[in-house]
Amino acid sequence: MRSYRPLIIIPLSILLLILLGITSFVTPKKDIIGAWVSQENPEYKLEFLQNGICKDYYANKEHKQYHYTISTECDENSAYRSLFVKIEDDEGFFSKCYELKGGNESDDGILVLADTEKDEEYLYTKIDN
Repeated sequence: MRSYRPLIIIPLSILLLILLGITSFVTPKKDIIGAWVSQENPEYKLEFLQNGICKDYYANKEHKQYHYTISTECDENSAYRSLFVKIEDDEGFFSKCYELKGGNESDDGILVLADTEKDEEYLYTKIDN
């Protein structure tokens, strides 16, 4: 009698690998959820929401609302083992890519966004709302 075990195990193994790959890219989004204050200018704050909305504040007043996505590439930017945050406004006039270099992954409360155009890094500290 023929065993069907290999026919079941191989597709399940492939499915498991696919799911592991997908969840590895979902985790960074969870890591940046919350409010972050700029280390350079404490008057400036970013808030990333679970629904893909990013709000920026200046002097505790909401300035603008953006949509954000996290992926392995952003416009013409891509790098091995890097993730990018793309921020866009509703009107389509503003679009910016940042390389995600930190985001609570070591639970230190520091977020580092590297501007892909200016080659500058912006550091943020997580705050409680």
